[in-house]
Amino acid sequence: MTGRIAHRVRTIAVFAAVIASSGAILSQPRACAQSTPAAAAKPAATAAIAAPAAVAAVHSPAPPNAAATPNATAPIDKASAQTSTARGHIDGAIAETPGELEYRHTTDATVMDSRNWALMAYKRRHQLILYFKGRMYKTYHAVFGRSPESGTKLWAGDRRTPEGLYVIVRKYKSRRYKRFLRINYPNKLDRHRYEDLRERGGVPIIDGRPRPEGNAIGIHGTDEDILNRGDIDWTTGCISVDNDAIMELDRLVPNGTIILIKP
Repeated sequence: MTGRIAHRVRTIAVFAAVIASSGAILSQPRACAQSTPAAAAKPAATAAIAAPAAVAAVHSPAPPNAAATPNATAPIDKASAQTSTARGHIDGAIAETPGELEYRHTTDATVMDSRNWALMAYKRRHQLILYFKGRMYKTYHAVFGRSPESGTKLWAGDRRTPEGLYVIVRKYKSRRYKRFLRINYPNKLDRHRYEDLRERGGVPIIDGRPRPEGNAIGIHGTDEDILNRGDIDWTTGCISVDNDAIMELDRLVPNGTIILIKP
């Protein structure tokens, strides 16, 4: 378990290095009317991501039987997973993202290994970015919790989106939102923060009981498409993307994929 966690931290470090060194991949942060978050301490994993020493720990080599075969035709049918993939046009030609190229050249079952995928969400930028093997695959437009107060989620009903490092633990159909990719909120850090806040009397009391921590947080589609297009945060704490995007994410991203949510 310790080795697996260390591997995930090294993987996140690589993604952070890609983001920091490639201004062309990420747009500049949008102006935000919300105040600077006054949330509790972020996960230790987040600090590790920013450490240059961690960035030096590049991807561990793939197992011998999982080596990618460049320029080979994938035996896996990926056509449906490539629907509406973000592409740039250079001199009239279609340019694939680095992650798309890596995905297309990966011809074995490692495409379904959660250790090869990661998501990073930026609340102020309204972005959800997907990475494959440390390379940017696609950027999705996203909206978040509708709380007028910034910061991480503290209790059920505060309408904030959590901030920190999480894992996709379950995927299922949703009548309202097409698909739902549930994350492991609350994690240990969230529980510790909640207990500390409750002991200090900072959790609202409803019908004589403090509000619980909350749960059922994840990524889903939308039935409020006009709000998504208008960059209006409307959820009660989840991350909402366009319906085409959630269908694609559901096909591509396996359970166990890490997601780092930032302000």
